[in-house]
Amino acid sequence: MSIYLITNRRVANGKIVDKGKETAQRSFRVAECELDHANETVSYKLIPDSYESGYEQLNINRNRKAEQIENRLKGSARMFFQLYQQMLNSDKEHSDTLFFIHGFNYSLKSSLENIYELHKLYVEGESPIENIVYFSWPSIGHKFLTYWNDQEDAERSGKVLGELFTKLLGFFIDAFEIGGKERCQHKIHLAAHSMGNQVLKHMLESIPKHKLFPLFKEVILLNSDVEYDVFDEGKAFQRLGAISERTHMYIHRSDDALRISKYTKNFKQRLGFKGPKNRGALNDETFIVDTTEGQPATTSTEKWIDHWGYLHRPDVIADINHVLHGMDEDDIPVRKKWNESTNYFYFPKP
Repeated sequence: MSIYLITNRRVANGKIVDKGKETAQRSFRVAECELDHANETVSYKLIPDSYESGYEQLNINRNRKAEQIENRLKGSARMFFQLYQQMLNSDKEHSDTLFFIHGFNYSLKSSLENIYELHKLYVEGESPIENIVYFSWPSIGHKFLTYWNDQEDAERSGKVLGELFTKLLGFFIDAFEIGGKERCQHKIHLAAHSMGNQVLKHMLESIPKHKLFPLFKEVILLNSDVEYDVFDEGKAFQRLGAISERTHMYIHRSDDALRISKYTKNFKQRLGFKGPKNRGALNDETFIVDTTEGQPATTSTEKWIDHWGYLHRPDVIADINHVLHGMDEDDIPVRKKWNESTNYFYFPKP
């Protein structure tokens, strides 16, 4: 099991700065995380950084031992290689990796808390996830749910992720096409919650078209705080089909966080509130899951705001687990399909 934290928050004196007034940096650092189950906390340790990718170490000698290669790598190159080794050598039936982008109003502290929750629900739970790569970007605003001064940070953070995606493409080429390394059969999945979808949008926009490649098995869009026309022709989320096999978006038509967001950004309806503007623009592997009428939430905050179903709604969590396992969308229990729309599912009233 491996957990990594990628962040474009400022780093000073070997620590990630977490004072609540950070702005997005134009570069990123990588840290390894460790869980303390006794105290239900997560700690991190930054990986030494280097401007050189170091990928050439992967193909100097195909017979070089893994630890000899790992010791020569720094930053994201070391993370990629360690994660590859973890997935390749796992004796579990499933050793999938979840890449997660959090939403608005997350400090570093709350990011670490979110990692612990994700681990408890999806690594220790019923999903095939064994590893987590978590992107923590400086999304902390002035007041809860006010959504001020966040657009530039989301754009910068998305461009940083675009650079990371390009670095990963370099790793795949050097490790597998040139280095001849053995490929593992496990999967990488992508999930973005709330305003993390804006980061994802800018990531997709920043990657040159010829560098898009199918890295992810499943893409999961959770209560997406992004414009509802983002799937229209020529818009960013049309590119999701180039980097993944299938996309599910989870929406809630009473999401108060997204209701507020509509009036503090560009006044367009939010994707996670009512789904995409034009369902006809969706490809055959993109699906909507309307969770509005599903089971009650397990926390009072979720009951009031309806924005964190992936953490606090048992039916949403179960549905996501089925998706991560690759179950056919028509066979996933509980959800129902609208007759007039083959890509629109909903949770019936319990």
